[in-house]
Amino acid sequence: MVLKTLTIGGSDTWGGGGIQTDLRTFENLNTFGLTVLTCIAVEEDNSFAIRSLPVELIQEQLQTIEKNFQLDGVKIGLLATVEIVDVVLDFCRRHQGEFPIILDPVLAFKETEEQLATNYIQKIKELFPLVDLITPNRNELQLLADSRAIDTLEEMAAVTQSFAKAHPVKVIVTGGGQVATDFFRDCEITQAFTGPLSNRTTNHGAGCSFSSAICAYLAHGWSLIESIEKSKRYVYESIENGVVVGDAGNVWHPTKRKGQQS
Repeated sequence: MVLKTLTIGGSDTWGGGGIQTDLRTFENLNTFGLTVLTCIAVEEDNSFAIRSLPVELIQEQLQTIEKNFQLDGVKIGLLATVEIVDVVLDFCRRHQGEFPIILDPVLAFKETEEQLATNYIQKIKELFPLVDLITPNRNELQLLADSRAIDTLEEMAAVTQSFAKAHPVKVIVTGGGQVATDFFRDCEITQAFTGPLSNRTTNHGAGCSFSSAICAYLAHGWSLIESIEKSKRYVYESIENGVVVGDAGNVWHPTKRKGQQS
């Protein structure tokens, strides 16, 4: 049986993150990747700008998926606008409990978009009760928790704990490329996951790869803790094998042979 995993998110035109990395991760971990595209990242004035797709087009993509496929897992990435989040909320409500849903709460806003970011963050929190896990890095956790800067592992663990208590969600917070320790919180349990820290700068797309790998491992039937452990190792290998494309140092993982999962 072919396992089918869906990524709902943005296209990274440079190829290092977004649905491009999600699809490569799904392929490497032996699931068949499907997509619903929400936005496209383009270069503008030496920085990235996010171009959202029409809400109606996103609805049509989701309807196509629902009509034709029985899913085994879903990874949600950048949704870009409050209106798009509403569409994905409806999708998750229709399918909660049918398959694992992993939310990578990508927060990509310019400093001039403070109010937009605030509205978006409040709306994205409505997804929390509908998903099985969220995977913010420490910077995203700071925004989600409206916290001061998270500079130490002790602060990272404390904010993770308080955030999980305030919201009905399981959360794994990654070091964001700065440390090799991640913190998982489930109800009253906090667990640290520690691994080797890569010194390479080919880490663009690491967060996308981590969440999509968890989705793929869950689709294969591994437990959540096992999926996190395997995904952490997979991302480290992806950074170590990363490639520089243009000016970007992107994660990259050698293609696995059929039957391999880790």
